[in-house]
Order: sequence, then structure tokens, then C-alpha cells
Amino acid sequence: MQAPVVVDRYWHSTAAYAIATEVSGKLENLPAPGSAEYRWPSDLLGPDLVVLLTVSPEERLRRFRGRGDDKTREEAELEANNLFRLKVEETYRRIGDPVCTIVDASPSREEVLQEVLQLVQSKFHV
Repeated sequence: MQAPVVVDRYWHSTAAYAIATEVSGKLENLPAPGSAEYRWPSDLLGPDLVVLLTVSPEERLRRFRGRGDDKTREEAELEANNLFRLKVEETYRRIGDPVCTIVDASPSREEVLQEVLQLVQSKFHV
């Protein structure tokens, strides 16, 4: 019997941050959509579904402050550098095969969970 495997921050995350870090200057300096940089590595097992949970910068800060944890390096960079945040977000949008299915994570946890479960059920017919 096959069972689903759920992972957090797989290749999409590594690629998005690496590309955003390496590309200097404006958003327009990112590799063009469809470029090889956005293609899944052929030697890496690929996922059947990628879900990218997004929130506005304001909501992200509100939630972060509510947690009371120390900032990670990535969170500090996203907060301090709006251009970097925009490059990361755009890179996620440009990655293909498989594309990121973007879900607005602003609603309650229960609502977001239901939306993600619907995506999984639809994709895997469960």
C-alpha cells in the first residue's frame, strides 16, 4: 500500500531562497519564467503536490509576534528586506513541474486545513 509523504521546505524552498539570494538588484533581474533554474532536478524524487501557504507581510509579523519565538535568519531577512521577500515570492511562482499551489493562509487554521485537505483529496482521489 502506498501512503502519502508530507514534507516541509523541500526543493522549492531551497531553490527560491538560493535564487533570490544570488540575483542582485531588481525583481526584473530574476531568471525569466521557464528558465532552467526553475526546473525540478532530474536526480531528485519529485512531489505530486506542492502547497505554498502565504500570508501578507502584516499578518506574518502579527503571527510572529504572537508566537514569542526568536526570529530565524530567514524571517529577519524577509522583514528587513522587502525586495528580497518579493524575489522569494516571485521565484516560488515561477517554479514549475510541479508548480506551487498557492493557498492563502490568512484565515483560521481550521479553514486553511480544510482547503489543503480538499486539494489533497482532489489530487489523490481520497
